[in-house]
Amino acid sequence: MTRININQVNLNYESAGQGDAIVFLHGFTGSHEDWRYQMAAVKDRFWGIALDLRGHGKSDAPTGEDDYSIYLNCEDVRGLLKELGISRCCLVGHSMGGFTAVQFAIDHPDMLWGLVLVDTSSGEWDTVPGYAELRAKLDDLARTQGLEAAFAYDAENNPVRIERFKVQPEQREISRRKTLSTAVDAYIYVPRSFGKWQSVTARLGEIKVPTIIFRGENDAGFVRPSDVMKEGIAGSELVVVPDAYHNPHEENQDYFNDYFLKFLSRIRP
Repeated sequence: MTRININQVNLNYESAGQGDAIVFLHGFTGSHEDWRYQMAAVKDRFWGIALDLRGHGKSDAPTGEDDYSIYLNCEDVRGLLKELGISRCCLVGHSMGGFTAVQFAIDHPDMLWGLVLVDTSSGEWDTVPGYAELRAKLDDLARTQGLEAAFAYDAENNPVRIERFKVQPEQREISRRKTLSTAVDAYIYVPRSFGKWQSVTARLGEIKVPTIIFRGENDAGFVRPSDVMKEGIAGSELVVVPDAYHNPHEENQDYFNDYFLKFLSRIRP
């Protein structure tokens, strides 16, 4: 565990290997642990760095709603690169980490040599009936009864969770552990920050760095967002990972890593 103070927040990151830097950004309720298979796969050729975003994993959790945003995540990544003396990296982002990665690619294009987007979006959302009410209930449970109660309610009442856990029952305990490793304030405020993030779909054409997009075959909510990014980022590649939902880098890591490593070999032979 390595902790570093960035923008007045102590952030944890794990690193392995040496060479050109690859920075991994997890999704909501995730942590650096989400990238264990990819960190192991790249360490012989690259310097892998997996960051715990604020409020997640072993990083500190600010207590204010305004302390969480995609824009602040970008500044945390920029600060990390500066502190580590990294001028350019390949940025790999899953879900929330992908929102951060695509925003970073637009804001700081000269700091990237590659971009990997996993089950994420450029700000395109499909409205899910009842989601706002569900989220309000989860926030209340998290604050009054704790994250265990919030997760249990989500698992029993969120249609996406119900379907996934029926097909992949082992994912229930994995998802539970991830939720419990997230700070209560982050659990409540991070989802709110997504609605405050301005879509960058109209600016996707500004991304010139080599880009690969991954989507789990069964992650229905990210079919259109993935297609939009593929269309908007010139020369990008879209890979659909079979037998996977929202976390293809964990659910079918061998298939994911095969394409991931081939992509890295093409752009950093």
